[in-house]
Amino acid sequence: MKALTYTSWARPGIRPEEVESILNSARVNNPLDGITGVLIFNGAIFMQVIEGSEPAIDKLIAELEGDPRHSNLVVRDERMIEARAFPDWSMAYLRLENGQFEGEEQVTRALSRDVPITLRNIIRGLTHHLAPTKPPA
Repeated sequence: MKALTYTSWARPGIRPEEVESILNSARVNNPLDGITGVLIFNGAIFMQVIEGSEPAIDKLIAELEGDPRHSNLVVRDERMIEARAFPDWSMAYLRLENGQFEGEEQVTRALSRDVPITLRNIIRGLTHHLAPTKPPA
């Protein structure tokens, strides 16, 4: 099984209903493809941790790279795993609102319980550095 963490820039002017569409699509399609994970969004930057079979993860990343709702996808961590960190989450969601991540407590508990320390530190570090800034030109 494979786990992959990436970041990408949201398309400028992305509307909340577009983000909801991304989330709803993931929650419908991911179980069909055996993918679980968490999506984090701060209004400008997406960060997602996904896990599943290597072919399913590779296919999803290829699809995301062609998705016009975001750009500059960068893989931050990629590794083979023996067990899922998010076995019950077709796609958990954290959203930055008023400087606080909604849902952070639930994800932090799962990270502490299920995720190897190295990946946990990557996720926490990236999460706390997600701050709205200008996307690269």
